[in-house]
Amino acid sequence: MTERLQREKQYHNTAFSEGVRKSADKYYAVHKISFEALAALLEKYGTRKNVLEYGCGPGSHSFILAQYANTVTSVDISDYAINNACRLAQEMGLNNLKFIEMDAENLSFESESFDLIYGNAILHHLNLEKAFCEIDRVLKKGGKAFFYEPLGHNVFINIYRKLTPRMRTVDEHPLTTRDIDFVKAFFKISTVKYYHLTTIFAVPFRNFRCYNGLLKLLDKTDRFIFGLMPCIRKYAWYCVIEISKPAGE
Repeated sequence: MTERLQREKQYHNTAFSEGVRKSADKYYAVHKISFEALAALLEKYGTRKNVLEYGCGPGSHSFILAQYANTVTSVDISDYAINNACRLAQEMGLNNLKFIEMDAENLSFESESFDLIYGNAILHHLNLEKAFCEIDRVLKKGGKAFFYEPLGHNVFINIYRKLTPRMRTVDEHPLTTRDIDFVKAFFKISTVKYYHLTTIFAVPFRNFRCYNGLLKLLDKTDRFIFGLMPCIRKYAWYCVIEISKPAGE
């Protein structure tokens, strides 16, 4: 394991065991909008399929995926996260769900093992070329992959990141437009949807009855802004990257 990956493992073991990122939960509450859209895509393409969750962490989406997928295999570099997830899966009696400690840049699976690959905030911790080579290798022809990733162009979000160094690893790199272009070039067929430009302003109202309505209104505002001025999209907080592997490739 490289020094970079060892740092990632040590950080995430500490962060998961000590709840380092809990203080940011109030900001992540606005992700309800994008998570619902992402969940619909995963259910649509993952039903009765063999799914890989690429970087599952302890709060794995695998527990939801297992309800409609054929099999779900989840990997993470953190042994702490994997051990906790295994214990929970056993308690829930989910026999089609498996957790494995593994380096995402060097997967041990055979080629074309999965119909669908999903990752939540994982790519920006990895060497993208190595990660994409492995994703492309283990994804079946005609398969899809979805990645939910932070973006690195919003100056205000970047200031917050600098003020909270304990909440992130030294090696992580929120995606830039160059990274997005690399995805499109590497996989040839991909789409990107952007989320959370103005929705973050709903955070102070998260405990009020108006919250859900306000969140939907601000999401519509984001859709309008992104449609009117596509150049603004890179300043969003998160994006969903959809990768499609041609059946004849």
